[in-house]
Amino acid sequence: MRYLKPHFYDKFVCTAGDCPDTCCAGWQIMIDDASLEKYKNVQGEFGKRLHGSVNWEEECFCQNERRCAFLNDENLCDLYKALGPDALCDTCRLYPRHTEEFEGLRELSLSLSCPEAAKIILSCKEPVRFLEEETDEEDDFDEFDFMMFSRLEDTRDVLFSVLQDRNLPLTLRMAACEQLAERYQICMEEGREFEIDDLLQECERHHREGTLREFISESLSEKGVDAASFHQWEWQKEELQVLYGLERLRPEWDQVLDGAEKWLYQGSKEEYFKICEEFHRMYGALSSHKEEWENLGEQLLMFFVYTCFCGAVYDDMVCSKLELALFSVRWIQEFLIVRWMENGKKLSMQDVEELSWRYAREIEHSDDNLNALEDWLFGMYAPEGCMLEDE
Repeated sequence: MRYLKPHFYDKFVCTAGDCPDTCCAGWQIMIDDASLEKYKNVQGEFGKRLHGSVNWEEECFCQNERRCAFLNDENLCDLYKALGPDALCDTCRLYPRHTEEFEGLRELSLSLSCPEAAKIILSCKEPVRFLEEETDEEDDFDEFDFMMFSRLEDTRDVLFSVLQDRNLPLTLRMAACEQLAERYQICMEEGREFEIDDLLQECERHHREGTLREFISESLSEKGVDAASFHQWEWQKEELQVLYGLERLRPEWDQVLDGAEKWLYQGSKEEYFKICEEFHRMYGALSSHKEEWENLGEQLLMFFVYTCFCGAVYDDMVCSKLELALFSVRWIQEFLIVRWMENGKKLSMQDVEELSWRYAREIEHSDDNLNALEDWLFGMYAPEGCMLEDE
């Protein structure tokens, strides 16, 4: 078995009561079978509380006002305090560590939804490196398209190479990656998977020769909209409504969405672009902070591509996996502009971290939200002629 992880993976240490939020509220905490059996055997007064605080049918902890039944007023775990760390179920013991499983491979990551993990991910100044280990373990996959997965891995390596080329503007890197994913999707839809290797070589050649703009123009979507472009006022007004329509995991998220509506989209298009230009001259792509700003975008893109892209082996939605990464970076940036406005045109690294983990909590930790957003992105940004499997 191969294991892959980003070089900062082992830096994570839970900050417990010092955390600005809690991972024990807002979502359902599932309990593994071994922990359920352990909980059944706990005796005494705490055992009575424990038995009454587990939804045995759903195999999860009960919640009080969307907070885990064991989360106390100090945002600490009474179960941990009473029975020790060995009593934690797998979900609580492992979070924010996450594993994506493929045949012969386990990809480890830190969840951006954790404030401390977000701090580690976003404070990384160097290009992300991925460390690999091998063990004697075996898995038991019955069906797995290993050939497609190998192509996806190769493609992701090309995406990583482009995304981490700091000699190029971030928007150019994003546009090149988007077009690569779109052309990959077209090859799949038209049964021309055998051309994907040539496509990757073509992209690598343009990257090597400094002609990625030519690669982009040769394959640019004719739909008139691309997810790699920032500040698309008309399209983003529609996207905001899509975000409003998703399942809400935390009430605070309404404040973030309402802020975007108030500060960016209730006025005119001209007012919107004046706000964006002023922001970028102070903090963003046109400021003295440009290198730091683009590094934040790079780290976010690397996170989303690493954790999402190869999952296309299970649903064939290559294009939407990449579009989700681009969409996420664009909207985190939009929310940062809103926070800058709300704070009297000031912005801190804490704001960047907070809005990143708040966004991730709403998207990463709801399968309904993730699937709905991917389906919408596929319909909006996928090349003409590409269709979802159930269409």
